[in-house]
Amino acid sequence: MTSLKNTLRTCVALSAVSIVSSCVPNMDLNNPEQLSVDTYYTTEAQLEASIIPAYEALIGQNQGGYARALYYNLLAPGDDFDKTFKWPNLYQDTYSTPANEGLLKSSWQDLFNGVFASNIAIEKITHFEGTMDEAKKDRLLGEAYFLRALHYMHLVQLFGETVPYWDHPVSDASEYYPGNAEKGQIYALIIADFAKAAELLPLRSTLYADAANKGRATKGTAQAYLAKAYLYRPILERGQAAEFGKAEAELKKVIDSGEYKLVDNYRENSMWGTDYENNIESVFEIQMFNGPDWLGGDKSDSWRWQEIGVPDGTGGSWWNLAPNQRTYDEFEEGDPRKFMTMWCPGGAYYTQLDGTVADWDYMYAHLSSDKHLYGTRKECPDYQIADADNEINTRLMRYSDVLLMYAECLSEAGNDNKSITDPTGPKYYIQQVRDRANKIVPSEQPHLWYQHEPGYIPNVDELLASDKVINGVPMNTIKNIIVHERFVELCGEYLRYFDLLRWGLADSKWLDSLKALGWSEKAMYYPFPEEELSNNSNLKGNDMN
Repeated sequence: MTSLKNTLRTCVALSAVSIVSSCVPNMDLNNPEQLSVDTYYTTEAQLEASIIPAYEALIGQNQGGYARALYYNLLAPGDDFDKTFKWPNLYQDTYSTPANEGLLKSSWQDLFNGVFASNIAIEKITHFEGTMDEAKKDRLLGEAYFLRALHYMHLVQLFGETVPYWDHPVSDASEYYPGNAEKGQIYALIIADFAKAAELLPLRSTLYADAANKGRATKGTAQAYLAKAYLYRPILERGQAAEFGKAEAELKKVIDSGEYKLVDNYRENSMWGTDYENNIESVFEIQMFNGPDWLGGDKSDSWRWQEIGVPDGTGGSWWNLAPNQRTYDEFEEGDPRKFMTMWCPGGAYYTQLDGTVADWDYMYAHLSSDKHLYGTRKECPDYQIADADNEINTRLMRYSDVLLMYAECLSEAGNDNKSITDPTGPKYYIQQVRDRANKIVPSEQPHLWYQHEPGYIPNVDELLASDKVINGVPMNTIKNIIVHERFVELCGEYLRYFDLLRWGLADSKWLDSLKALGWSEKAMYYPFPEEELSNNSNLKGNDMN
């Protein structure tokens, strides 16, 4: 278990104690022994602890982070996952999500908790007058800037760029109720914050040399997210084009650093345990752990496998969101990633608590409905555990994403005709990802063919020449292959919907699959939570309110 996980565990336990203590009335409103924002940040250790709530907000104490709500909010709008009969009110098929949807409210709350925590950390670290090693001060500031940008990036992806703007801690009551952010204001903050973080944070090899720092943001993390923000600009600042040249420069820094590489075993990127989590391919991941049960429930672990993993009828799963036929069909014949991503025909077995070994035929026979859908094996154990939740980290960005974003930038710059062996062309980086997909996975279940034989998807040039059409898209251009490769390599990793949006705002054909489901540009973002608008008369909703 990483030390950041241990730190998060301690932080949650201590916060739980404070909740219990607060139930006891204390009539001394000026209690000199009670910690406050003004009295707490007086030591180096306290400043380091100031970062933890911003990390914790990504998990979500209100269950609005990656512990629960975010995987619904980020996956449900795409063309790759469908809601099941288990949750009929989950994101209506016509993209008319109501403003009183609880999952939206909880994500809004937790993400803004992360903004507020980051703002406090930035202020207190910046103005700290005590003695602190400058390198450590830079690192802590870098983490705080990175986390503020990341929380705002999530908020704008979900709700649009007119969400409230806070770039400093709230100092009086009037600041609790701001109006809408101005156009471009939050995008500028995201870019500036990621850029500052990239300057201040150390390299992964330097930071992780101390095991206590494993899981924290690094220079490569900030550079990769800065590049992603440049590519996401059409979403983060409506009406503006992606900044491919700037993204390319940042991605090249990550690649040239030598700090990251693809692991041989694709499945290791979604497995549980210190041998797999925070591995050399991990650019940034959410550090999950089982929190204290003694106050009525875990708050800092993942419910993903239970809620969107194994199909209904097997292992007591809830199965509220599931990969659909489009996702199944997107994988090429001979691509082992299909069976490491999905529960599907010809794939892995799942062992229930009672010892029953469930293959796909068993799963399908026990499905009570939605027999056109599949299961999500990624970030799901192969066996049932007694607890509904677990500690499998959420991999938020992997090096394969960096390689594919870089290939996209090189393609946009007109390098499609360069050789597959030329590192100045996009084919070179796409091929690295496809080569790894074909590798034998000796640790896999013995009945799976790729446990002892390599995959057999063709190389980029062969795919270009194949006249192959996948889900209606011909594999005859580098752009089309990048779109396909991002779909299968990163399936279930919260990117598909936002990829379609950013591409579709430049070329509307990429929105066709969403429009077929009832999507319109009006429904690009979720509505602001109804309760937030009721509480803040200065704030106006977006087009969906």
